[in-house]
Order: sequence, then C-alpha cells, then structure tokens
Amino acid sequence: MPNTTRIISDSRKSDKEKSPTYEPNVPEPKCRADLIKYWIPLSLDDKTANRALWIAKDGAKVVRKTDDAICPVLERPERYEYAPQVLCKDGILGFRGYWEVEVSGWVVVGVACEQAGRRNTDGPCGFGDNEESWGIGWSGSCYQAWHKGQNKEIRGVPECSSIGVYLDHPAGLLHFYAVENLKEDTRGKEVILLQQIKSSFKEKMMPGFWLGMQSECSIMKKEA
Repeated sequence: MPNTTRIISDSRKSDKEKSPTYEPNVPEPKCRADLIKYWIPLSLDDKTANRALWIAKDGAKVVRKTDDAICPVLERPERYEYAPQVLCKDGILGFRGYWEVEVSGWVVVGVACEQAGRRNTDGPCGFGDNEESWGIGWSGSCYQAWHKGQNKEIRGVPECSSIGVYLDHPAGLLHFYAVENLKEDTRGKEVILLQQIKSSFKEKMMPGFWLGMQSECSIMKKEA
C-alpha cells in the first residue's frame, strides 16, 4: 500500500480497563461451548461506516440497500471512502475474543489491523484485499476466504445463517466458523471450522463487515 496517514479508531476506555485477562497455555477451543467462554460484546462504529451502509441506533445491525440509497452522514477521515464496510468500536489487543454475527445476502465477515487503509489513496481496502485484513463469506455456492487479494474456496460446508470468529491476539490465531443450528441436540448450535489462520498481530485487530446490495448483518448477543 502507498505511504499515507492512517486512521486510528477512537477509544472510549483504556485498553487496560476493558481487556479480559489473558491466560497462556490454554488449549485451543474445540467446540462452540469452548468458544463462548471468550465471547466479547461488540458494537458498530458508525463513524467508520461507508455512506452506502445504514447503522441501527443500537449499533448491532448494519444494512445496505441499493447503490442510490446513501446515508445522509458527514464525511469523516476514518470513514471507508469506497469499500462498503464498517468496523466495530472496540478491537482485540492482548487477549482472546469470540463473536458471532447473523448474515443475510452477500456479506463478508472480516478482521483488519487498526491502521489498515480506508481511503481510496490507501490502495485496496476491502477485507482480504490487502495483507492487513482477512475476510470470509458465502459466495453463492461455497464459502470463500480472502487475504492479500487472493481467494480460497471452502467446499463441503453448507451455508449457515451465522458466522463465528475467534481471535487469540497474543498467539496470532484467527479462526472463522460456520455456526450450525442443531435440530436434535439440546445444545442448539455447533460450529464448523471454515479457516484457521496463523499470523503475527502487531497492533489492535478490528472486527468489521463488508456488505453487497440488499444485504444485512447483525451482531449476536451472548446467550443467557
């Protein structure tokens, strides 16, 4: 990417105040019950949302209608200029986190470095279009994963209405899951691993979402 001024998301609280305790030498989660232990609450940051996206007042849902349906918001330097994307307010730095989203239409569930580009002058900014972000979504016939502008087809997994993401920041682990409803099981849901990534995260990692037209994405709340 070209050298440019990068935007750092606003922080409402200090990282120390809001970060869960990190325990090393913990086995990797094997099922949804293990993952839920690391559930973190998320809220969409409307200041980062491309103007083609409409953010619910509670910050839990984003909708994209049509190309001519533009949200009447002010232009901001931290807003995605071209890519129809939005980030969450809080990121993951120094701890483990898990979250789930329900998707409808064409949605890419992504994670990006906090300082990844958002303006046209920064080069490709879509999730997975650069080396600073990853994305996964249903392509119509199978799941596809994106990174560094390359895509990988993930076959053999049925389309699910929800996607889960697990990130262990210190260990450099990023997992994407399809969340499956189990009709004959009292647990209700289970996860299917779509992709496992091993990297080295040097900065805060921000959850986010890319939406095609007539699509929506909702951040799920932790089950009681």
